[in-house]
Amino acid sequence: MEKCRIVGYCRVSTLEQKKKGHGIDIQMRDIGNYASLFQLSVDEFYVDEAKSGISEDRRALRRLVKDCKTGKVNAIIVASLDRLSRDLRFTENLLYDFQRIGVKVFIADMPHYDGNNRKDVLIRQIKEAIAEENRKEIIERLKKGREERVRKGRMAGGTLPYGYVRNGKEIKTNLQEVEIVKLIFASASNGKSGQEISHHLNEMGYLRRNKAPWTQRQVWAILNRKDLYCRGSLKYGEAIGLDLNLIIV
Repeated sequence: MEKCRIVGYCRVSTLEQKKKGHGIDIQMRDIGNYASLFQLSVDEFYVDEAKSGISEDRRALRRLVKDCKTGKVNAIIVASLDRLSRDLRFTENLLYDFQRIGVKVFIADMPHYDGNNRKDVLIRQIKEAIAEENRKEIIERLKKGREERVRKGRMAGGTLPYGYVRNGKEIKTNLQEVEIVKLIFASASNGKSGQEISHHLNEMGYLRRNKAPWTQRQVWAILNRKDLYCRGSLKYGEAIGLDLNLIIV
């Protein structure tokens, strides 16, 4: 008889990586402990790093689903339900598909979960709903925090717009990038198109922050931030702020 192939699935988001550091290691440990408790052997781990709990486009998860459908995987262990997803609909669809093709799902923090027990399924669905609500609360808190920073004349957070760099807690202008921003606005004021400007920048050997060539789309991304570069105006959601030190052009 062919051996039952059991795998672990782990996922950690970018925010969780920053806050917890070793989220994947913790999940692997919890899955390993669960496997030992029930005398199971984990053959492989499928890992998605820096992936949102609502994203349905995850490389490792796609590979896992494919391997389940082709019979390469017979059972999956997850540390907790929210590692599969923080979206109730997506989690339910995923679990339904696994059940339909005969793949068992074990949940480490629900050690006695039985997918054929209606009470266990109800508890599972409640936990899924709580995970989804927690995600919405986190998003709302982040949004409010960023809006408040903008009202105080500070950048909202995340990746800084082109032309700026972090210096500790301060935001400073990046002299190299400032030169390119000024060139883009000067060229546009002289009637040059986005395509012409990007071509000119590439001819001069200027590269974007990620070392990639300039494109018409990236040039327009700079020009669309005119309020920031020319007036120091900040906006996030409905919040508006001002920092004259951010004026470049």
